Amino acid sequence: MLKKLLKYYKMIILVILFIFLFFIILIITSSGNNIVSASRLINIKELENVKEELELNLVGEKNIEAARKVLNLKEYENMPKSINGYKVIGRISIPEIEVEKYILEETSEEALAESVTKICGEVNKTGNLCLAGHNYRDTFGKISSLETGDKINITDTYDRTVTYQVYSIDRVSPYDTTCLSQETNGEREITLVTCTLGAIKRVVVKAIEVYD
Repeated sequence: MLKKLLKYYKMIILVILFIFLFFIILIITSSGNNIVSASRLINIKELENVKEELELNLVGEKNIEAARKVLNLKEYENMPKSINGYKVIGRISIPEIEVEKYILEETSEEALAESVTKICGEVNKTGNLCLAGHNYRDTFGKISSLETGDKINITDTYDRTVTYQVYSIDRVSPYDTTCLSQETNGEREITLVTCTLGAIKRVVVKAIEVYD
């Protein structure tokens, strides 16, 4: 009888141990899955953050929505790639004097005969985009009549527009090149240059980006 009881107790203990081990394995498996899932979530989040940062850096925008909008744009959808063999890099619009011209990549007498040209700098990038234009009425002939606070719009080849506000209008010597400096304290600026009548002086208009 005693032997039977001992055998019975052993079976009960084995069953209890089995159940205990079963729950231990279940808990470990469940925790492992949660750890793996959490790890996967962290990795996915990290990848998303890296992707967003790459998108922002790629196009120079300040938020991911703007960056993704830019990444879906196609270049030269709303402007020609070239004018008579000269590459177009953007467009300038000066509402106050009703001027709108394409910006050509290189400056030469021949290019100036076609449109506004780039002296130095990059379109809508940090620094000083310097543009030259003849003093014709439909080009830069009336920029001397601009006033502080007037707006100038520069549009790049992806149809992104940055608005600049005039802060100085000067007449300088043709040999004075200080207006072409790229030192802007991290700001985006533009400089418009044209000749006065008789080419005795240069009219220089400077403008800085307007923030929303």
